[in-house]
Amino acid sequence: MEERKKTEEITEQEEQKEIKEKELSQEDIESLKEKLEELEKENNELKHELKNLEKERDEFKEYSIYLKTKFEDYKNLVEKEKKQIKLNTTKMIIEKLLVPFEKLNLSLNYKDEPEFVSAVEMVYKDMLKVFDSLKMNFIVPQKGDQFDPFEHDVVDKFETKEVSEYCIYDVQSIGYKLEGEVIKPARVIVAVKPKENAPNGVKEKVEDKKNPCDENVDSDEQTAEGIDSKEGDK
Repeated sequence: MEERKKTEEITEQEEQKEIKEKELSQEDIESLKEKLEELEKENNELKHELKNLEKERDEFKEYSIYLKTKFEDYKNLVEKEKKQIKLNTTKMIIEKLLVPFEKLNLSLNYKDEPEFVSAVEMVYKDMLKVFDSLKMNFIVPQKGDQFDPFEHDVVDKFETKEVSEYCIYDVQSIGYKLEGEVIKPARVIVAVKPKENAPNGVKEKVEDKKNPCDENVDSDEQTAEGIDSKEGDK
């Protein structure tokens, strides 16, 4: 009887143990299900976020293509405007030069006539008017002016005591400026001290230097009108 009772107790304990194991297993299943649902939810959220990012990427891509196209159009427009400005500027200058050119061309038909010199002088004055209308100034250095490396180009030096050393002794050609910018510097000969036992008036090449001069401080900058008046004085 006692053995039977013990057997029943053991059987009951085993049944309870199996029930508990089943209960634990069911809890694990429920926990896994919850985790799976969370993962699925997180996965769906990531998919949605990825979709939004892909949409933004496509929008940025389209916008970059749009900007590139607009920039190319703008660049072409600017290039076209630059060409047009260049053409208009060239056209304006040519139109201004046509009058003196036509007069000079006509004057050549009378080069053997006494009036030819007067006709050429008239063309010269017309050219000065053209330069003046273009706001071009002349760089006209005078003897004794201080040498300016920004406006003068030294072509020779001349040994003399007439003017201070490294000041302008003679001018070979005048220079030109357009709105303050030098187009062509004046070509000048500068004075240097004579060498000992050397005759006055020996020429040789010299490097550009700048010293205070006795006569004028700066070279003259004149308009076409000033050049015209000087030619008249001559």
